[in-house]
Amino acid sequence: MFKGWETVVALVAAISAAVFARSDFYGDVASEIVTLLGIIMASFIPAMVLAATALRAGAFSVAALDRLTSALDRQVSLFGGLFLYSLVTCGIVIVGKAVKWQGHVIDTGWAAWPTWSSGSLFMPCITFGLMFVALRAISVIIGIRSILRLSGKIAADEARARDNRIDQPIANELKAYTMPADYGKAVDLPH
Repeated sequence: MFKGWETVVALVAAISAAVFARSDFYGDVASEIVTLLGIIMASFIPAMVLAATALRAGAFSVAALDRLTSALDRQVSLFGGLFLYSLVTCGIVIVGKAVKWQGHVIDTGWAAWPTWSSGSLFMPCITFGLMFVALRAISVIIGIRSILRLSGKIAADEARARDNRIDQPIANELKAYTMPADYGKAVDLPH
């Protein structure tokens, strides 16, 4: 798929909601939406902390560390962006419920569409926010899995370095040992 497909799908859902649904469509489930978004927002904070603290030197070069830092920074930006989308959507739900899903009626002066209510913006904005956050949740899982792989690689590099430090004195000791001159010589045994 192309980059940004989530935005396009969320926009199509928002436009469909604007055309086909009432402005108070989410009215009966507003508190559940706010609760769900709150749980989602609460999950992004530890994910951002995990990404921010995942990097350790391991056996990486400076250039590799720079690339990894850049990738982790993009993940923190993704998590932070979704946190903000969730927060804004939650705010729109709260405002919509506070004004009873009604807005100011505006006279447009157009014959085909003589009046417009600003309350009609609640439905498409909430739909866009919910769809976008839900579709981008896939990216969050992919991001956390990549942090796991990174942490595993760093841990393996650190374990290899530790094993080398432990094994090196033993290897030096074995290297210093001299074998007897006739060690390994075939001996004919009498029968």
